[in-house]
Amino acid sequence: MPILFLVIFVVMGSFAMLLPSIMFVLKNLGASEAWATPILASYSFAQFLTGPSWGKLSDRLGRKPVLIVGLTLAAAAYGFIAFFADSVVHMHIGLVLAGACAGNSAVLYAAVTDITGNEGRARGMGMMGAGVGLAFTVGPAIGAVLSGVSAQAADITAPAGLSMVACLVGACVVAVFLRETLDADKSETQFDGTGRVAALIRVSEKPALMQLAVAMCLFTLALAMMEAIMSYLMNVRHGWGPKDLGVMFSYFGVILIVVQGGLVGRLARRFGEEKLTLAGVSMMGAGLAILALSASTLGVFIGLGFISAGTGIYNTSVLAVASYNSGELGRGLTMGVFQSMQALGRSLGPLIVGVLYLVQHELPLFIGCVIMAVLLIWMVVIFRRLHQGKVDAERPNLG
Repeated sequence: MPILFLVIFVVMGSFAMLLPSIMFVLKNLGASEAWATPILASYSFAQFLTGPSWGKLSDRLGRKPVLIVGLTLAAAAYGFIAFFADSVVHMHIGLVLAGACAGNSAVLYAAVTDITGNEGRARGMGMMGAGVGLAFTVGPAIGAVLSGVSAQAADITAPAGLSMVACLVGACVVAVFLRETLDADKSETQFDGTGRVAALIRVSEKPALMQLAVAMCLFTLALAMMEAIMSYLMNVRHGWGPKDLGVMFSYFGVILIVVQGGLVGRLARRFGEEKLTLAGVSMMGAGLAILALSASTLGVFIGLGFISAGTGIYNTSVLAVASYNSGELGRGLTMGVFQSMQALGRSLGPLIVGVLYLVQHELPLFIGCVIMAVLLIWMVVIFRRLHQGKVDAERPNLG
């Protein structure tokens, strides 16, 4: 597990190091806000598309060789961004290649299922989530130091170059220290070959569970819209550059780690996951409203505090609710669908947010508030349907 934790940290941290400067670099290269945000989304969309292919390949060849190949190719992608991405088109190509390689993270989650039993699987997945949270805390902080002091002077060469080195080191660590986790004699540890569409069809057999997955997509979409415009919005409002954004992203990540690292577990035992899910939606909506309406730096950090805590509470709680209600579908299939819906929301948000930002800078945040208001009501309905489904399943058949 420590090696897998390190690799997920490298995979996600390599991208996170680009966040403080990438939007400014795209703008300096000539991309408008309406074009820059979809270009950023291409990373997540490529990751979303390639995940199943990496997973299936690892079923045939083993986890270790596929991880080594993926990390090596990722190093090449970041090297391309660092040394050859001197135009918007080249930057777009580099992000697509890096995102396609990041789809390799599906192999890491498969490796966790290889080495953990049912009782330890939640803990293993929790460790991977902590690795992602740590990556998005440390990565932006390092990237901010290397990216330049102002938006006009933003440079991506140094952070992308360090990402390249990190991926190469990760590949070497896997090659030397990771033992192959896939046991060909244990078919339950392998992917069953179910593609994303087929998995969605199976989950849709439980309408309330499918609605919960769609709700996950919408929540992530609102979060992704906020993240995509923060660079431009904070630069316009407060003159922030890469270093300031590095502090902001790190602050967001620290709260996320604290919440997901233990606080949400204690709260769940006291209040239950369903109430926490509703609380997460409410905190997200409140944070977006504060961010949209407050003109002070203090307001920015208060709003981000609510958003980060709400995100950690919602994501952890809704996945727990989904796992409890997966039934005969299996937790693996259900978690795969929910992760896919998260990736879809993270891809779709930046695609539309650039145009909304040009209409009115705070419009994406207000739309996010509306989404949270609708979600809050819808989640109550979904929970009632889940409970009704359990009652119907337990009712004796007198026919």
